[in-house]
Amino acid sequence: MKKIFFYSAFFILIFFSNASGQFVRYGISGGINKTGLFGADKPDSYNKKTGYFGGLYLDNRIGEHLSAQSEINFSLFNFEFSEPVPLLDNSLLTVNEKDYYLSVPVFLKFKQGYEFIFWHIGLGGQISLLLKTDRYLSLTVNNHDTDPVYYYDFENNNYEYGFIGNAGFQFKALDVFVRYYISMRNIYKNGQARDMSFNTLNFGLSWQFNYKSESPYGRKTGWTGLKYKIKHLFK
Repeated sequence: MKKIFFYSAFFILIFFSNASGQFVRYGISGGINKTGLFGADKPDSYNKKTGYFGGLYLDNRIGEHLSAQSEINFSLFNFEFSEPVPLLDNSLLTVNEKDYYLSVPVFLKFKQGYEFIFWHIGLGGQISLLLKTDRYLSLTVNNHDTDPVYYYDFENNNYEYGFIGNAGFQFKALDVFVRYYISMRNIYKNGQARDMSFNTLNFGLSWQFNYKSESPYGRKTGWTGLKYKIKHLFK
C-alpha cells in the first residue's frame, strides 16, 4: 500500500503543477478495457476479460488544431486462460490474473471542429508502474486437483511501456473516445518461461472541468448554425 500511495502522490503532484495557463484544459476520464495477449508463448485461446481505467487528464493546446495530452490513470489488465502443462499428461492449468497499474499515457492530439463539436485523433506512448498482481491458479491432472506450483514463480515486471492510438468525438465538455494500446515489454521478468505481452482496447468518457463555451468567431444558431458546424468538422 505504501508503494501505491507514493506513486500516486508523486504523479498527481507533477500532474497538477502543469495545470495552469489559458491554453490548458483539464478534467477526469475513465472507462473499460478488453485485455488481449500477444507473443511467442501466448495461450492458443484465452478470455479477453473486462477491466477498467480512470483518472485525470491535462490537454495543453500548442497550435490551432494540435495539443499535447497527458493523463494519470489507475488501470486493471485482466485475462484468463486454460491450457495443458508441458510434460504432464491429461493436465489442465487455469490462470486468472489481474494486474493493477498506475498508467501515464502521453500523446499528441489533432483536433478539428467548430464551437462545441469536435473530432480528434492522437498518437503517443504510455508507461505503467505495477501496483499489485492477483493471480488465481488451479491445476488438474487426470481430473484430480493438484498444487499448481509450476506457475508460482512467475514474477511480473515492475513496469511496462508501449504505444497508444486514440480517436474520439467531443461535444462541449463531454468526450467519447476509443483507444488501442500495445505493450513493448513482456508481462513477466526475463528468464521466465512465459513470453507474452498486453494489448488492450479501451472505451472511455472524459469530462472537462474548465470548458469554455464562448466562441471567438461568433455563434451561429438554428439550422444554419448546425449546417455550419457540421461543415467545419471536415474543413
